[in-house]
This record gives sequence, C-alpha cells and structure tokens, in this order.
Amino acid sequence: MFTLLIVEDEPLIRTGLQHYFDWQALGVTRILDADNGGIGLQTALRERPDLIITDIRMPEMDGLQMLEKLRSALPDTLFIILTGFNDFDYAQRAIRLGGVHDFLLKPLEYEESLATLMNAIGTLNTRRQAREEREQLVRQANTGLGHSMVKALLDEEIAVWEMGLQELLGGLDERPVQFQPFALTWLPADGASFSRKWFREEADKLTETALAALYGAGPTAASRVLLYADGRKAYAVAVLDAGAQMSGDAARDLTLPAGWFVACGQPATGAASLPQALHDADSLLYRRFCHPERRLFLAGSEQSAVPSGRLLLANEDRQRLLDAMQGGQPECLQTLMQRLAQELRDQLAQATMDQGFAYVQEIIAVAIRFAHLHAIPVEGIYSEKLLKLTCVDDFATLEGLFDWLAAWMVHVSAVYQANNSSAQPLDTQIFEHIEAYIKAHIDQDITLQMVADRFFYNPSYLSRIFKRRLNKNYMRFVTEIRIGYAMECLKQPDYLVTDVCTMCGYKSYKHFVKTFRAITGKTPTDFRKKWGW
Repeated sequence: MFTLLIVEDEPLIRTGLQHYFDWQALGVTRILDADNGGIGLQTALRERPDLIITDIRMPEMDGLQMLEKLRSALPDTLFIILTGFNDFDYAQRAIRLGGVHDFLLKPLEYEESLATLMNAIGTLNTRRQAREEREQLVRQANTGLGHSMVKALLDEEIAVWEMGLQELLGGLDERPVQFQPFALTWLPADGASFSRKWFREEADKLTETALAALYGAGPTAASRVLLYADGRKAYAVAVLDAGAQMSGDAARDLTLPAGWFVACGQPATGAASLPQALHDADSLLYRRFCHPERRLFLAGSEQSAVPSGRLLLANEDRQRLLDAMQGGQPECLQTLMQRLAQELRDQLAQATMDQGFAYVQEIIAVAIRFAHLHAIPVEGIYSEKLLKLTCVDDFATLEGLFDWLAAWMVHVSAVYQANNSSAQPLDTQIFEHIEAYIKAHIDQDITLQMVADRFFYNPSYLSRIFKRRLNKNYMRFVTEIRIGYAMECLKQPDYLVTDVCTMCGYKSYKHFVKTFRAITGKTPTDFRKKWGW
C-alpha cells in the first residue's frame, strides 16, 4: 500500500532496517534503498515514496540537504530522520524548522521505534483518506457539472456550455482545443433492468476505451470526458488538444461489451457546431437497423443516402394489416410485420433513417385509424413511446422493433374482438398477463411505466384500471405478488432469508422484513418457523 525509501550509508544498518520491523503488517509493500543522499535524491524523485527514513551524516550529500531539495517536489511524503546521540539536538532543531515528521534514535529500541513508525503510517493513512475524499468530491462535482453541460448542448444552450467549460477546465480553454462527440446506448438481449449509477459508470468507461482506440493514449489524449446519461442513452464530449487526429483503423480492433452500441460523431473545433455534432452522433446509432452485425459507427465512414421521396407502405400491405386486425389473426400480423421489417432494411441502404422512421409511423397510423374507426379508447392501446416514436430506442434490430409493433397490433385486435363479444373484458384479462410478467421478472425493479409500455397502455389509464377493477394501486399489486413469492420461497429450507429478499426484488433487507410483516403479520423468520425450518 505504501512505498518506503531507506537512505543510509552503512550497509549493515540499511539492511537491518529492512528486516527489523514487520513492514507488511504496517502497510508498507515496497522498500527501496540508497547508500547516500545523492542517490537517495534521484531515487525519491523517480519513485515518489510515501515515507523516507534517512541518516543525517552521509557522503556526497547529507540527509538534511537531501530533504531540503525534496520538500517542494514531494509535498505528500513523510520524512523521518535516523540519528545518533551526537546529532540528537541537530535532529530536534530540524523537526522544529518543519518538513521532518519525526526521528529514530540509534541504536534503535524496538518498541519506541515501532511506535514512531506506527504514528507515521497513521498520518499517511489519514492524509490518503482525506485526499481520496477530496478527489471524490471533485469527481462528483465534475460529474454533475459535466452532466449539465452536455445536456445544455443538446438543448442548444451554448452559453451554459461555455461557462461550464471555463469553470471545469480552468486555463485549459485558453489554448486551442477540439471536441469529440459520442452517443452510446445499451440494448441487452434480455432487456435487463439497471441502475442509473451503473449505466453512467459503464458509459463513462466505454467512452474512455473508444477514445483511446480512436486517438491513442499519447499527447492528444483527452483532458476531460463530459457525459450526460438519459435512460438507455448517453451523450459524451471529449475535450482534446487541437489537431488531434482520429485513426479509423485502430477502431476496427475495438471490442464492445455485449449489448452496447457506440457512435462517434464529427470532431468540432468550436461550441457553435457541437449541438449538431451530438445530434448527428445520436442519429448514427440508428444505422444499427441497416447493419445488425455492427456496433461501432464512425461519422464520415457511413454512406450518406440521398433523399428520394417517401418510403410508402403498399396499399395491399395496408389492407392486409387491417384485415388481420379485424379478423383476429395474430400469426398473420406477425408474419406480415417481419416481411415489412426485412423490406425496410433493404430500402434503408438507399434511404435516410428519417425516411425509415416515417415509414414506421405510417404503419402505426394504420392501427390508430383502425382503433378510431371502431371506437377503441386510444389511451387503452396507445403508449407514450408509440406517440413519440421513442420505441425505436429500445431495440437493437428492425426485426425486434417490428416484433414489438406486431404484438401491439395483436393487442389492438384483441381489444376490438373483446368489444364485439360477450367474453370477459380485456381490462380484466390484462391483470393475469401483468402478474405473469412480474413473476417472470420478480427480482427486478418493475415500474408502472415499464408495464404500461410492455402491454401498450397509457400509464395513467392503466393506473385507473387498477383502482377501478381491483380497488388497489399498482404498487400494492406488485408488493402482494412479491410477498406471495417470498412466502413460497421461505417454505424451501435451502434458501436463506437474505437470499429470498434478493430473489423477490428487494434491495434493502430492512424494507423487505417491514413489508413482509405488513402483509402477513409475521417476520420472514417467524413465518419460516411455522414450517419447522
């Protein structure tokens, strides 16, 4: 953990010091030595030890001369003087003058010397902890500031960015710099949930990795990487020395973690062009729909499509969609949507992504007009992600997106069929589907918004259905399912109570016990005793 340098011209004393104490137990993991002040000075400047023990009287350069030269260069290093009785007053004066932490008196007395060393190590630990706390505060402040700055760029608030840059980088913005924008997204195959902190940290590390692959780790390496995370997307701006050159060849060897996609936008030399560069990087991410085998996209390497009018949904396909919804034919809908996905991917080779998204909106509009025609309440079949087309951000491939859209159309069709039959209302059936979904993801945090998106409901409308049909809110519904599952798990002697807490999606054991008692009237441990475990 700490590095020690021993400077002593007598070999016997120098070697003896290295073995006299249990340095490992004191936290010293590396020991260096020098036989005079001159070599000691060079070694200290090169290795920057945490603690230096030095004799006073040595050839070439004595210990105090060496310390005088090192004080300003190594402000965090502690110095201990190794002295005999003849130099004792001299050593005490050196300590009073400052720069020397303590002294060891020769010949060494073990207990007294150990106490001196333990005091020095304690001081080093205190300093290190204080330094780490300061650095953590600075990182947190920089993270918050960087978050606000990049968001300001996305909102085209250039003045906010420029003020933040001056505060964050100090004098750096006085020398020529350039900015490298990135957009990142994480789309795991299993749709796993994640914490904001985890996503931000992973996006930050991945940006640094991509930056090193694109620019190398030489003198043009980034001075700062500023990042803004929003849902499953992150936007980053790296501040580089002006003139830094990107190497596209290096990026070919970059291996991205599973589920991650990274787009590297055009470098910008000034703040005025940065907002557009960030938005262009964001648009580059959607090229994954054309190239499902790729996960890194570089500005300038993508072929620019020339707009040639709208991509139109054929009248025959429009009618097939309407007939399948009206006839209650889910397999037909799914097969048709997969064909449309393949056709759209082929067309995107010669079209823009905006044209592709307009095509998707046209398909959505077919189902919406069908709902209006048959008096189906829009809020019961229309999620916010469909309205704003943000659903495209949730999928890695066109096939995945169109599968989801097909499932939504099947839902619209089912509502239509239920409204025209005497069967159980679909609003009642939906609770069975939601319960099955929650049980399948019981160890995750499942929000009302997630369920609404999954089953194509407006969240407010879905919340009202819970109150109207079940006389309980969504959170109570989920809690009862989690605790019911916990009760079944507690009947199994192989599971610890803490394991059951995690398995049911609770991050806090205290909260789990409190909730379990509120629902069952017993603590999990008392409940388990009833089963003899």
